Amino acid sequence: MYYHEFREELLQMMKDQADAGLKLELVERQKLNGKLRYAIMIQGEGSVCAPVIYLEEVYEEFCHGRPMEEIAGKLWLIYQEEMKDDIQYLYDHISCMLTYADAADGLFVRIMNYEKNHDLLRDVPCHRILDFALTIYYQVKQADGQIRGTVMLREEHMQDWSVSTEEVFEKAIGNTLKSEGLYWNSIDAVLRREKLLLFPEKLPDSQTGMIVLSGKTGVWGATVAFLPGTAARIYEVLGEAFYFLPSSIHEVIVVPLSHAIGGKYLAQTVKEINRLEIPTEELLSDHIYFYNVQTGQMEIVEEAK
Repeated sequence: MYYHEFREELLQMMKDQADAGLKLELVERQKLNGKLRYAIMIQGEGSVCAPVIYLEEVYEEFCHGRPMEEIAGKLWLIYQEEMKDDIQYLYDHISCMLTYADAADGLFVRIMNYEKNHDLLRDVPCHRILDFALTIYYQVKQADGQIRGTVMLREEHMQDWSVSTEEVFEKAIGNTLKSEGLYWNSIDAVLRREKLLLFPEKLPDSQTGMIVLSGKTGVWGATVAFLPGTAARIYEVLGEAFYFLPSSIHEVIVVPLSHAIGGKYLAQTVKEINRLEIPTEELLSDHIYFYNVQTGQMEIVEEAK
């Protein structure tokens, strides 16, 4: 059975099983870098929230022989045991976004490729950095401090808050730098499964000179590499110019100029790795970037160089 047939048949089966007052709908969601995902949305009568359950994983289970009836049962368990109880919790916390004062401490930034996410960014305030878009999101946390989910900030939030975009970005950038910090280690150490070290802790000797750079959690860690002041701090410690190679949205590779083998070769390497090893939703860019000592800025390296 093809995926589109599976989606429709599963939806109909769950509709037949649904309690009165529940509305089920097959929805299409655009994710990072233009990737489309399909899900079943379940909304109760009068409910302000509607859980969305993505279908790729369960389709794979179906292809490996799991009966459709068992898959439908699994999705109902997800809805009833996990998501239904969380709806009010999520609603209570998202209500903290009603005013800027309430939301401010929960705002952070993420970086993504601008062109690959042009449609996704239509009603999203963003700052352009090189070929990237810097966006703002709100972290929904539970009582123990664990992150339950995130909400991307949209133009309607800015309008409701009556706060300038510049002020909100300044706050979100500050929160991100304070929360994530800057962490690095030699790529040799990382391959040995050693942890990243708090910048600017001295790095172990490395045959390649290449450095993995990310944030404290490692999630969307490439963001911190392109925030104001980061490149200048790295230059002060290295004492020489360097390249940024975007490994994924989670980290970048720093290559000191003294260890670089040419911008053109590095750019080709990044493209090859992106094509063969990086999931679509985690790809950041096919470009590489060079720190210009004269201007104190990162610049895109043109392929001809």
